Amino acid sequence: MNSEILVMNMNKLLSAYPLPLLAVLVLLAGGLTSVNSFGADQSIDFAAQAQKQSAQQALKTVKKLSTQIQKLKLSVVDLNKDLRLMEEELLFPSSTQASVFVSLDIGQFFTLESIKLKLDGKQVASHLYSEKQRRALARGGIQRLHLTNLNQGLHTVSAFFTGLGPNGRPYKRGSELQFTKGKGTQFLELAIIDDVAKQEPTFTIKQW
Repeated sequence: MNSEILVMNMNKLLSAYPLPLLAVLVLLAGGLTSVNSFGADQSIDFAAQAQKQSAQQALKTVKKLSTQIQKLKLSVVDLNKDLRLMEEELLFPSSTQASVFVSLDIGQFFTLESIKLKLDGKQVASHLYSEKQRRALARGGIQRLHLTNLNQGLHTVSAFFTGLGPNGRPYKRGSELQFTKGKGTQFLELAIIDDVAKQEPTFTIKQW
C-alpha cells in the first residue's frame, strides 16, 4: 500500500514539474551540499592554521626569553667579578697586599702533585693538583695560590713541591726566599722550570 502511495506521489511530482526543473533542483541540492562541505573544510583549515601560528608565536617567545636569560646570566657573572674585586680591595689594600702565584714551564721533567706554602715560618696555603690543572699550567696558565696582607719590612717565604720527577720517580723539593715588602702591592712567583741541560726540574721563587 505504501509503495503504491509513493509511486502516485512521484507521478504527481513529475506531472507537476517538468523534468528539466527537477534536474535543476537536484543540481541545486548537490551544490548546497558541496558548499556546506567546502565551508566545513575551510573552517578546519583555518583552525589548523591558527594552531600553527600560535605554536610559532610560543616558540618565538621562548627563544626571546632564553636570550634574555643568557644576557642576565652574563650580567650576574660580571657583577660577581666586580664584587670580588671590591671585596679584595677592602680586605687587602694595595699598600699591604701580597699575592703568591704558581707557574709551570713545559713540565716535561716534573709532574706536579701538590704545593705547601709557608710565610714567615707559618703554613698559609696548600693545594693538590688535578690533571686538568696541570695541563692548564703547562699551557702557560698562572694560578694564584695565596693572597694576604703583609706589613712593610723583611719576610721569608718557603715552598715545598711534591710530584713525580724524571722516569716517574717520587720527587720532593723545597725553595726559600727572603724579600723586603715595600709600600705597594707585592707579587711572588713559585716557578717550576725544566732544566733541559740537566734533564730535571728546577724550583725558584721570584719577586716582582
